[in-house]
Amino acid sequence: MNLRVLGRWLAITMFSTVLGLSQSNAQTIGSLFQMMGGMDTVSKLASGLLQSSASDPRLAGVMGKMNVGAVSPKLADQMCSMLGGGCKAPLTDQQIAAGASKLDASQTKALGDNFNSVLGNAIKNPIVKEGVSNAIGPKLGGIIGALM
Repeated sequence: MNLRVLGRWLAITMFSTVLGLSQSNAQTIGSLFQMMGGMDTVSKLASGLLQSSASDPRLAGVMGKMNVGAVSPKLADQMCSMLGGGCKAPLTDQQIAAGASKLDASQTKALGDNFNSVLGNAIKNPIVKEGVSNAIGPKLGGIIGALM
């Protein structure tokens, strides 16, 4: 385990201990959805990601035909669901897995870069930012691929 990961683990463990939390009762604080600011922030994140990706030359081939206005609410609902917001996810795990095959590795990386940039602007709390990144980031390529 590298020192950076160990440091984050220790910080989260100490934070949880100070608050008297465990993994099982962390729900008393609220979901990531609530901690990041609710649907307004999720909608801004989804819209920002799609706009940033649509103007990214690395994604011109896959994002060029996408109607950002139509896809943005679906992406926001998917993110809301994944973050514990209670929204109904428009995509199943099978659809996300199938969507991942529509993008190559460089396109998936470009989406990740755009997501991290928009996420950094939308959420200032590093623990919440990391939680959102871990919850959505690994499936992002599949989500976007399925929404195309």
